Amino acid sequence: MVEAPVKAARAAWPALLAAGIALSAWQWHESAESPAGHGGHTHLHDDSGKPARLYDWDADSAAQVTLAAPAGSVSLTRGPQGWTASPTGAAQGFDAADFVALFSQARSDRILTAEAGETYGLAPPQLRIAVRDSAGAALALMDVGALAPDGLGRYVRLPDEAQIRIIPDYQTRAPLAAVGQDAPQSPSTPPLVKPALHKDK
Repeated sequence: MVEAPVKAARAAWPALLAAGIALSAWQWHESAESPAGHGGHTHLHDDSGKPARLYDWDADSAAQVTLAAPAGSVSLTRGPQGWTASPTGAAQGFDAADFVALFSQARSDRILTAEAGETYGLAPPQLRIAVRDSAGAALALMDVGALAPDGLGRYVRLPDEAQIRIIPDYQTRAPLAAVGQDAPQSPSTPPLVKPALHKDK
């Protein structure tokens, strides 16, 4: 009498195991699916679950920082005695060493496809950041635009990408202030929340 239920339970195990394998395979397929299959947005994370870094260079490699804004530009060069600004006296209060330490770790977990008619404060950019090494090779180039509708992120664009990224506003706050662009800026178009935009939890 007891053997029948036991045999039935044993017979069910292969089916349960097969279902588990099928579920795992489906989840793997979903995670490997291309960004286009997820409404046009991507999620960039490293193995620890943090948003992936935008750049792969060390702060000690940075020898020059150029901040270019519509009102003017400033170049900061690393020397034996620290960083110096050109023109002299420009960007007072801007700590270039702190900036490159932060910027080398810049992260973005949101990407969206630019919509027709939207400028995102990037045409022209409110700030163009260039970081170069001692040989003049570019370590980082970034166009900085308007604040995102949530007020916490800022639209940016990298030169080799057609899409728009959103990075935390604090990552660009100091260089914007250094060139007199520290007042909150809004897009020239209505600040609508884009349906193609998604923020990872």
